Amino acid sequence: MIVHEKEKAMHTDEKKKYDKRIMEIHFRRGMVLPKDYETYLSKLPDVSNKVYNPEEEDLEEGEGLDSRGDSEEDARRKGMKKRGKG
Repeated sequence: MIVHEKEKAMHTDEKKKYDKRIMEIHFRRGMVLPKDYETYLSKLPDVSNKVYNPEEEDLEEGEGLDSRGDSEEDARRKGMKKRGKG
């Protein structure tokens, strides 16, 4: 496979060099080595504590209970019954 210099210098922004969506192309063209990519990934900060977990929010707001003490599912069922009669 012949790789042209123009193709080898495809990325101009260093921030986009390791973009997950184009890594396969970069690997094939020899623009990035898998070893370099692994090194890049290992240097990224751990942001797992910033992941949104809706279940945690329910627990913080009273275990999913509304003001009357009914669970959200009970409240939903009651709401469905009211709409069905109407």
